[in-house]
Amino acid sequence: MLRSCVVFSLFIAAIHAAGEFTVLNSPKAISFKGNDALESYYLGDVLYACMGNSVIGDSNWNGVTINDPFNLAKGVIVVHVKGTGHVTTSGNAKSYELTGSRTDASLNALAAELEATNEPVCDINFEQFDDGVQSWKSCFGDFEVSAAKPTKHLNPSLHSADKQFLQEIGYINGAAEHLAEMAKPSNVLLIRVSVDGVAKAHGEKSVAMDEAKKLLSTAISHLLAASQKSSDFVLFVQSTEKDVAASRSKREIIAADTKNPFNLATYYSSDYPVIFNIILWFMVVFGLSLLAICYAIAAMDPGRDSIIYRMTSTRIKKDN
Repeated sequence: MLRSCVVFSLFIAAIHAAGEFTVLNSPKAISFKGNDALESYYLGDVLYACMGNSVIGDSNWNGVTINDPFNLAKGVIVVHVKGTGHVTTSGNAKSYELTGSRTDASLNALAAELEATNEPVCDINFEQFDDGVQSWKSCFGDFEVSAAKPTKHLNPSLHSADKQFLQEIGYINGAAEHLAEMAKPSNVLLIRVSVDGVAKAHGEKSVAMDEAKKLLSTAISHLLAASQKSSDFVLFVQSTEKDVAASRSKREIIAADTKNPFNLATYYSSDYPVIFNIILWFMVVFGLSLLAICYAIAAMDPGRDSIIYRMTSTRIKKDN
């Protein structure tokens, strides 16, 4: 068991997010079991541990089992999709709920930790599209990559978001074609894409969004097939992340109150100010009176002729 190595903790995010962590392919030495939720911040630790490295953690999540510690993953491929909580996968995949919205930070930490140990990493992030293209070319070579073909509802001539997304799909397909002869051989390949632009241009539940997910699923399947041909010791995972708080539609806004459409203040009767003043000043006078009585009693001199002296004295008085 990898209990002492893998860090997991259930997490209720202040910024709500929904996503999945799906294992599409893993070496026989690693088994993924169970259905416990996975905190997005520790995704990088899971991948790091599956490569045979030790991590520090305090969770007893038992979703990973090491069958053979000498034949762990020699390579890791991660495709992270932002803007949706689910992308359909083919084959016998194992999925876990991904909580929180810190997957990017976790992958950044993974890349930094591997680079600190001189482990080559190809981190291709298409959220900054131009930088992502440059990263792709530095990893795979300066090849001309064709964008994916337009679909019925994804029209690059009308929407720039559609054009960029189809280009991202083209680069994923290009990665599958040139995976065996990478210009920068790396054991870790991170590809980050986003469908936020398509969702904003067409709507989250539009037909164009469904087409985008199908194209993405097909491209990931091609990359998976290429990785399986290159090695039997590749861990191929897919993660999705959707910020629920930022994706609320207008129809989800709380409906207006029909009884008070103008949001007017609560109406009180004409007796309200009179009753309020009576109670207020009564409490003020009562408080001041109580304070004066307490002060008078505290300052009273318990002389021999006072009732306090007569009630508290233990000596019996006798007449002479």
